[in-house]
Amino acid sequence: MMDAALEKLFDIFESRGKSLYIVGGAVRDMLLGEHPKDYDLTTDATPQEMEGWFDEVITLGKSYGTIGVLMEGRVYEITTFRRETLYTDGRHPDGVAFTDDPREDVSRRDFTVNGLLMDRRGVIFDYVGGLRDIKDGVVRCIGSPEERFDEDRLRKWRGIRLAAEKGLEVDDALRKAIEENPTTEGVSVERIAQELNRILMSPKVAWGGYLLVRTGLLAELFNRSVPAFVSRCEDYLIDSFEIMVGQPAALELRLAALVLNMLPEERKTFLRAMHYSSRLTDQVLKLCDYVLVDCTDVVKFKGCLAELGRQEAIRLLEFRKSIAEWNRDAACAKKVEANIQAWQRIEAAGEPLLLSELAVSGREVAALGYSGPEIAAALNRLLEYVYLHPEENQRDRLLARLEREDHGKTDLA
Repeated sequence: MMDAALEKLFDIFESRGKSLYIVGGAVRDMLLGEHPKDYDLTTDATPQEMEGWFDEVITLGKSYGTIGVLMEGRVYEITTFRRETLYTDGRHPDGVAFTDDPREDVSRRDFTVNGLLMDRRGVIFDYVGGLRDIKDGVVRCIGSPEERFDEDRLRKWRGIRLAAEKGLEVDDALRKAIEENPTTEGVSVERIAQELNRILMSPKVAWGGYLLVRTGLLAELFNRSVPAFVSRCEDYLIDSFEIMVGQPAALELRLAALVLNMLPEERKTFLRAMHYSSRLTDQVLKLCDYVLVDCTDVVKFKGCLAELGRQEAIRLLEFRKSIAEWNRDAACAKKVEANIQAWQRIEAAGEPLLLSELAVSGREVAALGYSGPEIAAALNRLLEYVYLHPEENQRDRLLARLEREDHGKTDLA
């Protein structure tokens, strides 16, 4: 059922004698039984005409024929029918040529399943074979894959992302075109990162990863920043995606699985080259650094949990568990279960993990004659002692313990 704002848009265009169609992903998703997240529309009206019909419009895409219309708190992008033009930079058309023929418009789009039009009555107009490909579950380029990819090289990633998100097969010609020329030269890493993230979070992440590896797209991406990793560990990449299948859909977990086989400096280089946020980068690096932590070393285990924070500690346990499940290693699975039980016990008992959770403060330590770096060193020794003996986290006991040592020279543990 069409929402009220869409109905109003169709009314406005019909009253002015202009065509309006829902196009692209929204039509595809409805045919796949999904509710569209947003709606793109296409029309024979020009941007200049549309600007005068609405009170609130967004004109950032006007030079490419697109107007954003704000209605009932939602933006609807409406693009004038366009015909083919050259894309000499592999990203943007050199110019925009409008047409009044919807067939010309859909013929320059990327994939057949994205080239379907729907009118307000739900009638589908298929000029590119999209209905057949939706029925067959296939991602296929409209026309020549080589030409579509020359127009926008990011379409190579989009095709695989679409297959992973919707559980579709990939047309042989499309796959062959990527394998023979996986380059994405001229496409920014930010745009690729958006597609990669969606593949990592997709329902068919292992399928998406398989396609990225076999077509050479992932190697082409890694070669931008960590080429030595590709030559050393390419055979392990499909394994990384299979590990993701057993993980919750959390981006930091899936990125950690992707970069786990990299050297520490390679991980950092790749994540920064992809312009991931400092927070996300830090989360991923810590998950990889601490993946082998073991609860039998109580001090190291609790120190790791303290550095990660409680929420990320849960992520670490999930990460380790997904690796154990993929390996089908009974001994490793037993260690993972022991780690989980240890964490649950620590949480249930409220055992201290942070300096702020100690029963004494830096001011109280200073009152005993400690100064400067000695204060932090004493607190850290006390924390390690409490890691081993959580019942000792009492103010009087900890201060008495400090009084017995010669300004931090005695081993408290």
